[in-house]
Amino acid sequence: MATKKALSELRSICFGESNLGVLEVEVALLDRGEFDQEDKRQHAPQRVHSSVDKIILKLLRLLISTVSNLLARLRADFVNEQWYFKPAELLPAWWNYSRTSPPALHRTSWLDGLRGVAALFVFFHHSSQIWLRGLRPGWGSGPDAYHIVQLPVLRIIFSGGAMVSIFFVISGYVLSTKPLRLAREGRHEELLGNLASSTFRRGPRLFIPCIVSTFITAILAMTGAFVNEGVARQYPRAGTLAEQLGSWGHETLWFINPFAGGTGFEENLWTIPVEFQGSLLVFLCSLGFSKSRDAVRLGGLVCFMAYWLWFGYWMTVLFLGGMLLADIDHYRRQSTGVIEPDCPSSWKSKCVLWLLVLMAVFLLSMPENDELVTESYGYATLATSLTPTSWGDHWGPGRWWPCLSSIMLVALLDHAGPISYLQQLFTYRFPQYLGRISYSLYLCHGVTIYTLGLRVANTCFYLFGSATGFRYGFSLLVSSAIVVPSLFWISDVFTVVVDRGAVMLSRCMMKL
Repeated sequence: MATKKALSELRSICFGESNLGVLEVEVALLDRGEFDQEDKRQHAPQRVHSSVDKIILKLLRLLISTVSNLLARLRADFVNEQWYFKPAELLPAWWNYSRTSPPALHRTSWLDGLRGVAALFVFFHHSSQIWLRGLRPGWGSGPDAYHIVQLPVLRIIFSGGAMVSIFFVISGYVLSTKPLRLAREGRHEELLGNLASSTFRRGPRLFIPCIVSTFITAILAMTGAFVNEGVARQYPRAGTLAEQLGSWGHETLWFINPFAGGTGFEENLWTIPVEFQGSLLVFLCSLGFSKSRDAVRLGGLVCFMAYWLWFGYWMTVLFLGGMLLADIDHYRRQSTGVIEPDCPSSWKSKCVLWLLVLMAVFLLSMPENDELVTESYGYATLATSLTPTSWGDHWGPGRWWPCLSSIMLVALLDHAGPISYLQQLFTYRFPQYLGRISYSLYLCHGVTIYTLGLRVANTCFYLFGSATGFRYGFSLLVSSAIVVPSLFWISDVFTVVVDRGAVMLSRCMMKL
């Protein structure tokens, strides 16, 4: 009876009516000396400091209860967000093309299309590094460098580094649009809530899809799915599955550190921590300049960009450049009172606009530092005399000019207006589709190239040959007809299952 009474008292004091574990009961009884003789003989060797153990047990109980409640709320919110998908959504997009309507457009839909096209060009960039390496140098940089796709402007389809610059400008623009609008309207309480929500959700939104994709990569590497012969990139593969998962876990913990680098399980993801850093900088600047006058905010952003550009922080410049363009757009709308500014009407203005866009594309298609940029036709002077000497110790001309021209291109397209062909080009159905799957396309294209892509290409080379230029090109064409639609399908599924789930999960986490 004494034992039952002691247990009942301990329950009521510490944990109410909840059940205790065996260890908790032993701690309570030892503390009160309520063991009978048999129990004393059985537990005599144990020495428990009861007061410390009570505190530890209370903390553990509180932790378990808190985590359980949070998970229950998270599950309920996740269900309420209706994270589910129809089986038809897992089918390839071309299968449902005739049965789906075009997506609804909004004011910045052209930025979504531009981001999607840039993601596709990144895929072309990494594919060309394997199968079309001879086309990477600029036009005229060598005796064999006279293929048509090596010409300036045309070679932009291989300019992956320039596309990354466009990614960062678009992010700065999109992330700052709403905070800047709220600040201009004097709705500072809503602005604070928006920035709090955006800052909280940005990390999970970016890193959850990366964690899933690298986990899949780690498993595929253990199964031998990657082709490692004759390619420069090697995906990590440990001796056992446990070692592989341990290595993946260590890499993931380092990867989600916003001040760290990339991950060995996917080299292309070095941009994601940079994206997170730039996002936080945009949110901080949006908050810091929220009560500033237009001249102070615009001037401050320009000064920050000039400062970081001088020291070679091109990634920071791009995010702030996107924010600057968004603020200029708000200023133009507010000062003119026009909701949707028209594109230039005179033919002279249109010609100047198109020439400037062509110039921006010309600069974006500049060869990178390892592609004989200083010997390429049209770029030799830009890469030597017109590139700041301080950038020679940083990223060189292959980053200097794309950094400036990516901001220039987005600014020109934004200025052109929604009724211009320049913006409408990115609001058609295919660019909008690419924009919808752009993040998944960026995450999945490397794995697809080094698994399915290399196997299909090698099979086509075996079947159709590669001895002549025609046979090599035909083999690549046939393999591309298989790999590219497959990549789109993989990206579709990843967007529906993982990317959409990450967006909803981050939203639910915000409500906890």
